[in-house]
Amino acid sequence: MKKLLLLSLCCLFFGCTTEEYESGDGELSYLRADFVMAYADAQRKISTAVTDEGEQLTLRKSLTPKWAEKGDSTYRALLYYNKVEGEVEPVSIVSVSVPKVRKTSDIKEKIYTDPVTFESAWKSTNNSFVNLGLQVKTGTADGVDAKQVIGMLCDTIIQREDGNKVIALRLYHRQNGVPEYYSAGLYVSIPFDRLPCDIKKGDVVSLTINTYKGEVRKEFIY
Repeated sequence: MKKLLLLSLCCLFFGCTTEEYESGDGELSYLRADFVMAYADAQRKISTAVTDEGEQLTLRKSLTPKWAEKGDSTYRALLYYNKVEGEVEPVSIVSVSVPKVRKTSDIKEKIYTDPVTFESAWKSTNNSFVNLGLQVKTGTADGVDAKQVIGMLCDTIIQREDGNKVIALRLYHRQNGVPEYYSAGLYVSIPFDRLPCDIKKGDVVSLTINTYKGEVRKEFIY
């Protein structure tokens, strides 16, 4: 059974609380889903967002998701909406995790790379993020109150002879005893400007993810 991130993830390097998708009342034929930067005002209400394609969206009605804990802040999110005759009718908004990438050498505790299910990885059209679509196994059981941990590590930074760098990243995942009864979706966005080094055109981000079928490696040129 697949669900859209109903689990609660305790994130070692970032917060990642989301809200479940709601079907809404709009025409499904117009339903869209875009990764956005969403602005929450002083009352934590989100009424504007900018897509990765640079389109500014003004919502017909504002949203106040529980995960937008601070006002006057910008959040990475996945926005579901109906767009009819130029108007944006919001259906649901899901928080997208944005990790602070930590150097593996700085981690003193045990490093976990428990498997996940890899679905997709792509670079945003505005060249600001590497986005990941994952599935994690989750569930509940009597006496188990643990939370999974998700993070991002930088193993090495290699300087190539051509002057460009290869930044080797690895997904940190600790199952932490959470039962693996069903799959839940998780989106992660890795911002290029939060890597533990300066990045320039031609540099390569190499990302390794441990899955139930073995390691998956994806590379993206900045």
